Amino acid sequence: MEVIFLQGSRKHISETNFEAREAIQKAMELVENKRGFRTCTETWWDCKLVITLGHNIYTTSIQIEPDAKWKRRWSNWHNGHAYYCNGVFWANRSMFRVELI
Repeated sequence: MEVIFLQGSRKHISETNFEAREAIQKAMELVENKRGFRTCTETWWDCKLVITLGHNIYTTSIQIEPDAKWKRRWSNWHNGHAYYCNGVFWANRSMFRVELI
């Protein structure tokens, strides 16, 4: 899965605290050799791991976002992305744990 770093309140990962760097590293390990995620009702392919850097874990955002072409294709999608929290990824609306595929 492609990893994209965005500037938040910090410009580089070295400017974040230890807890945020540890969460980023764990999330990157989880998505290694994965292409998407599955919820109980949806499957998303061609996803990207998008990390917005903050100074700590509360201001750092780690999300798996599907390619925009899939969102346009399916008008009745429910979960638009998955977010990282407590060592696993969760669907953004249904709040179920997602399966990385």
